[in-house]
Amino acid sequence: MNDRAAGEFTGSPVSLYLHLPFCVRKCRYCDFLSGPYDAALRRRYLRALETEIRLSAETFGNERLSADTVFLGGGTPSLLDADELAHLMAVLSESFRILLGAEITMECNPGTVGREKLLAFREAGINRLSIGVQSFRDEELKLLGRIHTAEEARQCVLDARWAGFDNISLDLISALPGQNIGQWMESLREAVALAPEHISAYSLILEDGTPLKEAALEGKLPRLPDEDEDRKMYHETRSFLAEHGYHRYEISNYAKKGFESRHNSGYWTGHPYLGFGIGAASFYAGCRWSHTRSMTSYLQALESAGASAKSDGESLSSAEKATGHRYQEYAEVLESIYEEKEILSEKDRMAEFMFLGLRRMQGVSEAEFLRRFGRTMEEVYGPVLNRYQELHMLQREGGRIFLTERGIDVSNAVMADFLLDE
Repeated sequence: MNDRAAGEFTGSPVSLYLHLPFCVRKCRYCDFLSGPYDAALRRRYLRALETEIRLSAETFGNERLSADTVFLGGGTPSLLDADELAHLMAVLSESFRILLGAEITMECNPGTVGREKLLAFREAGINRLSIGVQSFRDEELKLLGRIHTAEEARQCVLDARWAGFDNISLDLISALPGQNIGQWMESLREAVALAPEHISAYSLILEDGTPLKEAALEGKLPRLPDEDEDRKMYHETRSFLAEHGYHRYEISNYAKKGFESRHNSGYWTGHPYLGFGIGAASFYAGCRWSHTRSMTSYLQALESAGASAKSDGESLSSAEKATGHRYQEYAEVLESIYEEKEILSEKDRMAEFMFLGLRRMQGVSEAEFLRRFGRTMEEVYGPVLNRYQELHMLQREGGRIFLTERGIDVSNAVMADFLLDE
């Protein structure tokens, strides 16, 4: 890692991600690291998660890192009890300096919360909800394996407003089996009628190993919309949401002015982030690492670390920072739960700057590329840029390069061309 990479964001605020893998029932389309839980396993996991957060904070030296966004994902984080969430938020605040005005998001599924629970979440510090609606049609929810009805989804949004949430995002999925554009627009109209600040609209992807993919392979699903129908749904979505005050700021994300997801925007701009919990990923000072996906390995390592600290008469919640052999011990525990760790080469970082940045409608800044890498975009990517400009898939304007509507329709192919051979 060169000095430019190491120092790029060191000292800047970070984003924090907490993975809470438990759910009532795994949805038929989901390939995330999640599954049903029992109360005893949940308690063990939350204790291990607390230990990991505290150990990680200890290894960053005498100054607490600042955090400007926090995201609780899963799984279904809204399954947490109010007391469990309040304790988890207190652990974060003791371990990191959560900045005033930080965006603190929790993923929430209808059917897992009511008014009082949402109020407790708001009082614990959650200030943004990402509600997994997916559809406002009951037959589609059943096909997806969701645990809630359309009416429960509507009520969840109303309850969130009652609890004081003024930053709500709704997730929707288009191009479902048997779905036509009229049915998709029905869900979209229902979403807009609830006036959320943010809408994420994704096309269904049948992931390998999921029940929905298996059903498709066995011919047990209604016909899937073809590529042309999927693209028509996408363009109708963009136009309809624009008419109702939602601007598209990323390929699949729409927001009212000032309500763009700051946490996700950080991923697309190379902002440093630390992930906690099984399967979580981190990126800091030019280094990227991911956690074990094994619940058993995760619990064993962190339960052992917690027991060791207690037997030595130490408190992991102490404000004293680890020094000497204790620092080394903490670092070794954390290393034991990481499955992959890599120092990104300059070529890797340039490629990520391009293909992540191009997901945003404002695209990538030529001046920022030069500042980060000491080379112009033209020097590194001249032929690729010229080819896609000639094909009217990329546009250059005001020192920025961004995808055209035509480019968005084939965005994966365009972005792949920014991967550099070593």
